[in-house]
Amino acid sequence: MRAHVPTLPALLLAASLAGPAAAAEPMSKPSPHPDIPVGTKLTAYVGPRFVTGESMVPEAAAVLVDETGRVRALLKHAPPAGLYPLVKLPGALAVAGLHDAHLHVQGIGQARAQVQLLGAKSPAELKKRVADWVAQHKDATAVRGRGWDQSLFAGGAWPSARDLEGATDKPALLSRVDGHAALANKQLLALAGITKDTRDPPGGKIHRDDKGEPTGVLIDNAIDLAEQKLPAPSDADIERFLLAGLEACADGGLTSVTDQGMSLAALRALVRLDEAGKLPTRVFVYLDGAEAGSLDQLGVRAPTARVRVLGVKLYADGAMGSRGAALLAPYSDDPGNTGLLLTEPKLLLERVRAVHNKGFAAAIHAIGDRGNRVVLDTFDASPAPAGVRDRVEHAQLVDPGDIKRFARRGAIASMQPTHATSDMRWAEARVGKGRLAGAYAWRSMLQQGVALAFGSDAPVEDERPQLGIYAALTRQDAEGQPPAGFLPEQRVAQREALAAFAAGSAYAVGMEQHLGALTPGMFFDVSLFADDAALAADRGDARAWLRTKPAGVVIGGALRAPKSTR
Repeated sequence: MRAHVPTLPALLLAASLAGPAAAAEPMSKPSPHPDIPVGTKLTAYVGPRFVTGESMVPEAAAVLVDETGRVRALLKHAPPAGLYPLVKLPGALAVAGLHDAHLHVQGIGQARAQVQLLGAKSPAELKKRVADWVAQHKDATAVRGRGWDQSLFAGGAWPSARDLEGATDKPALLSRVDGHAALANKQLLALAGITKDTRDPPGGKIHRDDKGEPTGVLIDNAIDLAEQKLPAPSDADIERFLLAGLEACADGGLTSVTDQGMSLAALRALVRLDEAGKLPTRVFVYLDGAEAGSLDQLGVRAPTARVRVLGVKLYADGAMGSRGAALLAPYSDDPGNTGLLLTEPKLLLERVRAVHNKGFAAAIHAIGDRGNRVVLDTFDASPAPAGVRDRVEHAQLVDPGDIKRFARRGAIASMQPTHATSDMRWAEARVGKGRLAGAYAWRSMLQQGVALAFGSDAPVEDERPQLGIYAALTRQDAEGQPPAGFLPEQRVAQREALAAFAAGSAYAVGMEQHLGALTPGMFFDVSLFADDAALAADRGDARAWLRTKPAGVVIGGALRAPKSTR
């Protein structure tokens, strides 16, 4: 017999009401869980303080786990020596397994094999990094890079193909940090046949100079014009990128990840890795809805302990950083531009209905307030089948009047805390102060009963969950700026942040009966940290989350030590 498992709304409500002090409340009440049957083989896990995510028993000194890897009891004190086999876990803190609700596994691994452009302060620095990479990779037939952000350049000016001249004679495509814009060099523009006569594709834009010539910057669907001319990764490359990405996630303290927009080739590679027993985390998959044949793969593979395919990823609009997110009114810093709908509403509805007809979920990228409204209208026109949970990915700018529609429709708000602290440098310039009321609105989402799942969008942001927890608590950058936090009224409490990274993400993939808390009957998945950052944060030191290092993960009772730490 398995104990009753609280629903996500109950867990989030408990997290919201309990406040920081509840994490240290002693276990004065008797355990509500049923007696463990005689003969059950148990192992006691001890060492760190366990923050359980379980509202009735918020912390424990030991956890009893059965041979199937499921929690059977939470103990206030470590059991006497000899009563059970003991496993002493490393670190000072163990939290219910952290689950990144939105990232791109292949992208994380692939980014480590490309030109690293994060933090570049000028187009000249882009050129130097490309030249340095090419000098070290003489056999490369093309150059890929990711991570530039024009808001870090003087005046926020966009880079151009001219800025890369002399860095390489090979075709080069450098993606912006959000992946919704890219810079092509002149060799790639020529290879792709992009000239002043090339029309902007639907849902895309080609930046042009005052003579109409392409500058090299391509927005959203226009990137495909150049992307298709570069050599595609081989099956071996994809498998290598996936494994590297998942290793980075596990090293960062994640027990589960949700991959948004996986290709069919990557899914095949993931299945091979799963069959070989090489996956270091659980992986929940939403296929790339734009790829032919993705719908046909829904329901084909039975779920395993480590891999489940849950639906498809679709796109409503672009990103605010590149002014491609679809807005209800023009950009404040680009009058006349209301962004891009990457999928026309009629076509988006057709695709969502096709997914629902297969009995699966739609996860739709929507960043701007118009993009989010289009998605909510789509969900109203095509309600999800019973037991299926549709999702809105990012929901960065939502008209305040639309927030309650998330709850009414049961749509998951899949949001990324570090987006707020990365975007705060330019967010007000993009949309004006008035529209910020619905920007990165985690507190408003919770208050209106919306199911909230947190992630990172790695490789757009860093996959390490402690950075997201810190951002959720403070809405500050790593230097503690701004002092009061960006839109501080939207901060969440630590229990709410941990719930959104665990119970919320589990609920979003329909696994709340198995993952997301250390409740008897659920899998013993925990994220381990060298220091008790949760206790420090409860005492007012949220920066402890930035200082601590992951000490390992436990998945179904199996400990994995980090191979590297940052």
